[in-house]
Amino acid sequence: MKTLVLGASGATGRLVVQQLINKGQFAKLLVRSTAILPQEIRESANLEIITGNVDDYSIEQFKELVKDCDSVVSCLGHNITFKGIFGKPRKLVSDAVSKVVEALSHSTGRKKFILMSTTAYTDKMHGEKETFAESLVFALLKRLLPPHADNVKAGDYLFKGMKESNHCEWIAVRPDSLIDEAAVRAYEVVPMKKKSPIFNPGKTSRIQVAHFMVKLLTHDELLQVWKYKAPVIYKKE
Repeated sequence: MKTLVLGASGATGRLVVQQLINKGQFAKLLVRSTAILPQEIRESANLEIITGNVDDYSIEQFKELVKDCDSVVSCLGHNITFKGIFGKPRKLVSDAVSKVVEALSHSTGRKKFILMSTTAYTDKMHGEKETFAESLVFALLKRLLPPHADNVKAGDYLFKGMKESNHCEWIAVRPDSLIDEAAVRAYEVVPMKKKSPIFNPGKTSRIQVAHFMVKLLTHDELLQVWKYKAPVIYKKE
């Protein structure tokens, strides 16, 4: 199995790549020329590195990228800097999602797409609700913080634009407040948020997110449980 990983140089993306390699899987990375990857990843024989900017790639270029891949994982996100939050590209995640899904729709056979989303996205298609206070805060964030609006648009593209595709089995994985841990500890995966991401957020380690995403790719029975859904992953307290 070969997986295209977007956002592979990020804190979670590189963990996804490492776990793919550890399982003997092949990974194709699209990273900027300035991206820094751990030496053990760069030296892997199961790795193909392509230099380029995701936001500059056309749908035709994405078609070429995914042609020899069985799956795509997106861990794209905006840098937590003033330029990263308020500068361009403001639609980094949602534009990449739409291009990847369009490219996969032209592929032969069914392929997998795993998006790293966020609990700030509410899965209204499956009956998830926000409190009045949460709705006010999210509406404000959508206007003031471009990355939040981008993540919402990416989720909406899958749920409203794609729904259940014949070419692409997609899942939007939603971690809560991200933390760093060295090892995979016990976690739970639930269909809807158990905690308010605004007023009572839970925690999720990046390595737990990577573990679950790779497990979705390598265990088809798990993929069938969660496909076309937005599971929430929490660290067990």
